[in-house]
Amino acid sequence: MQQVSRMAFSLAVAGCTAALALAATGTPAQADDFANVFKSRNMTLFVGSAPGGGYDRYGRLLSRHFSRHVPGSPRIVVKNMPGASGLVLARHMFHKAAKDGSAIAGVHNTVVTQEIIAGKADYKSTQFNWLGSANQLTTTCVAATNSPIKSYADARTTPFVVGGTGAQSSSTNQVPAFLKSLTGVKLRIIKGYPSTTSVMLAMQRGEVHGLCGIGWDSLKAQAFDLLRDGKIKVVIQIAKEPNAELKGVPFVMDMASSPEDVRVLQFLVARQYMGRPYLVPPGVPADRVKTLRASFEATMADAAYQKDAKKSHIPLSPITGEQVQSHIASLFLTPESVKARAGQATQIQPKDISEAKLTWITVKGAKIDRVKKRNVYFKDGGKKVKTSSRGAKVKINGKKAKGKAIKAGMTCDIVYLGDGDAAKSLTCTK
Repeated sequence: MQQVSRMAFSLAVAGCTAALALAATGTPAQADDFANVFKSRNMTLFVGSAPGGGYDRYGRLLSRHFSRHVPGSPRIVVKNMPGASGLVLARHMFHKAAKDGSAIAGVHNTVVTQEIIAGKADYKSTQFNWLGSANQLTTTCVAATNSPIKSYADARTTPFVVGGTGAQSSSTNQVPAFLKSLTGVKLRIIKGYPSTTSVMLAMQRGEVHGLCGIGWDSLKAQAFDLLRDGKIKVVIQIAKEPNAELKGVPFVMDMASSPEDVRVLQFLVARQYMGRPYLVPPGVPADRVKTLRASFEATMADAAYQKDAKKSHIPLSPITGEQVQSHIASLFLTPESVKARAGQATQIQPKDISEAKLTWITVKGAKIDRVKKRNVYFKDGGKKVKTSSRGAKVKINGKKAKGKAIKAGMTCDIVYLGDGDAAKSLTCTK
């Protein structure tokens, strides 16, 4: 399925090899105008999640290659803007972001269905200018192999306790909610974990059985070793069609309680067609939107980009901006009865959710041994451990700083969840 979609995308990007260079820049006049404006400027690529998650990985992958295909080759600066499972960034892009083409956002694919289900929002999905999506998403439910949940059948008879992250609109909260409502799976959510990485570690500690609502792409990139070593297992796949890589894993559309619920599920998973979408705000001049769409398409077809994605275990199944725009327009034609049922199905009942009891560990005066990709290595009680500075509050010599400013040799007071897990704060001195 992914090979077919890639072939279709290649045809959409360029009808022939000779046309690719033109497709990358739009018309010569558009390219010249864009290059003149952005040659000595930065472009900001906003990401609607904290560093380290799936949206962040896709965004940083794009940032490493996009500039080559943008007229003027501007420097791409990634800026994370997490909050309310992507809604904070959606609002920013609609109301505040620059409308000259210099601000691009990798938003959560849930922002569209969230607007439709709610019936109102302080942004309009149809008014954004969508550049395309890097992948068509299959969402999964995964269970630790040392938990009571060995299969989908077990989850129908035994309470399946899963970890949740972010706001109620997060897929790790919404997917368990609608699975319980529409398929009869006995799911219970423990919410409040800082990230899906934290949930994975909680699974290994036995605090929860599993995780629902994580993309197959993120799972492979984030938990490749756990999958390979058989420590976790995918027990449900959630998508419009079964994923060829998950042969034998129960498919959500086969689990629905009624034909009506199948239609509701089809609406709820429709967002996954545009699994990793990018946009610019309303009001960006049409010629610049056209140029940026062509630049996005050329990046998706770039062999170096594809090689980098493969190395990072990031699957690609891109679609064009026009395809995303058309898909979103069709979602707004969903019958009211389906939208109403979807809204009910995604509501989490109080009896099915509780707050995670996080035990934060405080270490005073730890010497930083090394720092690698925001992972900070130090000793706690003589034991070598690491924590992630992504999303943590960082101070160096009394001043706010970014995680990347932490260096080996610094002395820090660290508040963290445990070895390999998230840090809440790092207060350091040089």
